[in-house]
Amino acid sequence: MLILSGSPALSAFRKEKLLASLPGISAISARYVHFVALYEDLTADQQRVLEGLLQYGPSLEEDEVEGERFVVVPRPGTISPWSSKATDICHNAGLTQVERVERGIEYRVVGEASQAELAAELHDRM
Repeated sequence: MLILSGSPALSAFRKEKLLASLPGISAISARYVHFVALYEDLTADQQRVLEGLLQYGPSLEEDEVEGERFVVVPRPGTISPWSSKATDICHNAGLTQVERVERGIEYRVVGEASQAELAAELHDRM
């Protein structure tokens, strides 16, 4: 499985809203993370194509904080709509070695908050 880092996942507005909802948290950053299941290894050229496909959204580097790490991914056993579309795009780009692409968000959090508080704010209950 390939794990590839992506673009920032929070707008400035969303970041401020999260910070306001999490007392005790002084800083937060988030970045998309892509998990790619493969039938077989990719060549260097195919890897570049895949990395190009997974570069989307804002390209501005956000101030990444060095705090506790939380990774939020879809529930095990489910295939998100994003995954279905991304996998189709990979296949249409000739990357037939890709079995599935899924996306999660890696949060970095500085401060003190309970696991329950963080889970309630950082994950999608659905």
